[in-house]
Amino acid sequence: MPVYKYTAINNSGSSVKGIIDAESVKAATEKLKREGVYLSSINETKKGKNRSFIPFRGVSSAELAITTRQFSALISAGLPLEASLTALSEQSEDQKLREVLTQVKDRVSEGSSLTNALKEHKNVFSELYTNIVKAGEASGTLDVVLFRLADFLEKSSALKSRVRSALIYPIFMFLIGSGVLFFMMTYVIPRITKIFEDSDRALPFITLVLISISSFFSNHFILLFLGIAALGFFIVRFLKTEKGTRFVDRLILRLPVFGKLATMVSISRFTRTLGTLVGSGIPLLDALEIGEAVIGNTVFMDALKDVRVSVREGATLGQPLRDSGVFPPLVTRMISVGEQTGEMEEMFNKIADIYDLQVETTLSALTSLLEPIMILMIGVVMAFIVFAILLPIFDLTSAIG
Repeated sequence: MPVYKYTAINNSGSSVKGIIDAESVKAATEKLKREGVYLSSINETKKGKNRSFIPFRGVSSAELAITTRQFSALISAGLPLEASLTALSEQSEDQKLREVLTQVKDRVSEGSSLTNALKEHKNVFSELYTNIVKAGEASGTLDVVLFRLADFLEKSSALKSRVRSALIYPIFMFLIGSGVLFFMMTYVIPRITKIFEDSDRALPFITLVLISISSFFSNHFILLFLGIAALGFFIVRFLKTEKGTRFVDRLILRLPVFGKLATMVSISRFTRTLGTLVGSGIPLLDALEIGEAVIGNTVFMDALKDVRVSVREGATLGQPLRDSGVFPPLVTRMISVGEQTGEMEEMFNKIADIYDLQVETTLSALTSLLEPIMILMIGVVMAFIVFAILLPIFDLTSAIG
C-alpha cells in the first residue's frame, strides 16, 4: 500500500504535517477528512503491496525507549489510543519510526488491536515488546506496562552503550596501529633497508628479519590481501552456521576475562527480560521462552530449553537453573528466595542490577588495562624496527671511522 507525506490544515486552522498510507490519494484525502484534517499538499513516498514492508535501516533502542515512555505518558494522561499514536508519529525525529507509527495508527483505526498492529513490524517491535503490550491491553494497564517497558529498553540500551564504548578505543588503536605498521613495512622500510643491501656488509640478524618481513609484505601484497579476504569470507560463512555459532559461543565463555564479561551480560539481559515480563503479567513459561530468545548465547539457550521442560513438569525455577551448570550460584539462590517470598519480579531486577554493576566495573578495569598493554605492544614493535635500522647504521659509521 502506498505511503504519502502530506501538509494539511486541522480544525483549529493550524498547519500540520504527517504520513499516511492509503490505496490512493483520494482514499488518503477521505481518511484525513474523517479525522478533521484538510489537505494542502500530498506526495507519495513509497509504493508497496504490503503495508508492513518498509525500506528499513533500523530504529535504535534508545529512540524506541523514548517513544515508548512518551506513549506511556500519553495513555496515562487519558488520551485515546489513536490520538496517542498520531501524536507520537508527528513528533518522532526518526523518519522510519514515524512511518511505522503511522501505519500502526491506521491499523488501529481500522479496528485492529495494538498488539496485532505492532506485530506487523517485527523489525521494529520485538516479540518481547509485543507480548508485554498484549498483557497490558488484556489487563487494562497499558500505560503501566509501557512505562515498565521503557525502563527495560533504556537499561538495555545503556548496557549496550557501555560495552560498545569500552571496545571502541582498543579497536581504534588496533586499526590505526595496523595501518601505520603496514605503511612502514611496504613503503618506508624497503627504501631504508635498500641502503644496507647496497653496502655489501654483513647485516645483524634483527635487520635481516625486518628486511624479510618487509619484503614479504611488499612482494605479496595482493596475495596477502586476497588471503585475508578469503579467510574472512569463510569465517563469516562458518559463523552463520549453527555449528559455527555454537563453537564461537562456547569459545567466548572460556576466554579468561571476556568469557566472564559475556556471562554477566547474558545473565543481566536474561534476568532483566524475565523481570519485565513477569511484572507485566506474562506467565513464567512464556517469559522463559522469550528470555531464551533474547539471551544471545547458544550455551545458555540450550540450558534454558531444559529448564523450561522441568518447569513445565512442575519443578521450581531455581533448581533446574542450578542443575544446568551455566548459571552462577548467586543467581540460582536469589531466584529460589524470590520463589519462596513471592517476589520474583523484584528478585529478577535485583540480579540484573547486580550484574549491570559488575559489567560496568569489569569494563572499566578492562579498558584501563588494555590501554597500557596496547601502548606496550606498539612500543615493542617500534623498538624492534628502530633497533633493526640503527644497528647497521652504527656498523657503517664505525667502519667509516
